[in-house]
Amino acid sequence: MAYITGVLVAVAFYFSLFTAVISSSAFGPKAGKTFSLPVTHNADAQRHGPTEYLKTLKKYKLNVPEGLQQVVDAHKATYNKVAAGDIGGSAPADAHDGDLLWLTPVGIGSPPQQLYLDLDTGSSDTWIFSTDTKKDDVAGQAIWDPSKSSTSHLINNCTWSIIYGDFSTSEGICYQDTFTLGNLSIPNMTIESATIVSSMFTETASMSGLVGLAWPSIIQTIPPQKTLLDFLPQVLSQPLFTVDLRHNSSDGSFNFGYIDDSLHNSNITYVSVDNSDGFWTVQHTGFSIGGSATKYEFAEARNVIIDTGSTLFFAPDEAVNMYFDSVPGAKYSYKEYGWVIPCNSTPPDFIFELGDAAGNKVSGSVPGAYFVYAHSTNESCYAGLQSLGSFSEMQGIFGDVFLKSGFAVFDIGNKQFGMASKPVNTSNDKRDEKAGDVGRN
Repeated sequence: MAYITGVLVAVAFYFSLFTAVISSSAFGPKAGKTFSLPVTHNADAQRHGPTEYLKTLKKYKLNVPEGLQQVVDAHKATYNKVAAGDIGGSAPADAHDGDLLWLTPVGIGSPPQQLYLDLDTGSSDTWIFSTDTKKDDVAGQAIWDPSKSSTSHLINNCTWSIIYGDFSTSEGICYQDTFTLGNLSIPNMTIESATIVSSMFTETASMSGLVGLAWPSIIQTIPPQKTLLDFLPQVLSQPLFTVDLRHNSSDGSFNFGYIDDSLHNSNITYVSVDNSDGFWTVQHTGFSIGGSATKYEFAEARNVIIDTGSTLFFAPDEAVNMYFDSVPGAKYSYKEYGWVIPCNSTPPDFIFELGDAAGNKVSGSVPGAYFVYAHSTNESCYAGLQSLGSFSEMQGIFGDVFLKSGFAVFDIGNKQFGMASKPVNTSNDKRDEKAGDVGRN
């Protein structure tokens, strides 16, 4: 056993995916609801790696490297020219790669007004575009009209404001209204109605807001209001939800109150969650690279956040650097502010291990195909695996690229996170929103 750069320990090992001591997530019989919410993705959504990197930095109020905003703005201007048919604009082939954002139908009010929202384990606030939103901040989003709901009422002297890393804000006022997910209706749920929306959300016409699934301590309302995670343990058969995102597919789902064993093909293993900062934080203890018999263990486990509201897989610096050292043609692009790889490459899988103080382990493999993320040029692709960089105090944010690799359980009652393996699709061909059986094979 030897120390590498004073940070990692290298050992020979046999990595049995998703096998470990199993912490039971069993609950006694309880009257309550279960429901499943389908997710949809836009197969033609434009991918741009630096844009997703910037969004994550802004969301977590992390330092933004000088020049990154200009790269994103320049890309946006070029894309708008192409979309408008301006022959002066150019973009790489296959720029519309899909798998950018999964949205879920949610009903608000009586009768329910359906909006497509992003279910976000990286935030606690449930906020939406509405008739209160400044008109210049609405660009095609479906909006909620509280005047058309018989159960809506304004909460006096309640406001909310979320400041992002670029100092832009989303802010507004608070209502109580009936909140409907699947067959579950929660009366008097706090609905945060936006009066001002940051441009990072205005630009996504298909999304009408967020549903916060992080812990209540980080809600941004003044005074603090109850969040969805306050309500769910009271009404669900089991106080948990599962996430099954599918690569290039709308076949996935968020299931609440139960575990559908048909969606995974190994035992679910669990590690404890540290929610002291309000996030689903777990410890990243080690990793390996597909095709190698060497496992690297961090001398000190890295705290990482499991976030359905972030697109990319941000792993610790050391792991990312070592991974791309094994990928022919991979290089860090100072122009793109991230790692890029040949688009025609077949990167190795990234094998991860999570752990906790009790010795529980969750291990699994993220297919290397998921890292061929977005075209920078016709030959070069921005990678779906990145690091937050040495300028960030955060060690990792495991977003949708990571979550697509397995079946995930967010166990509210036991404060633990679990995963199991599942059949995965590794084809990077663009697929229609109405996906067929390919995503299940």
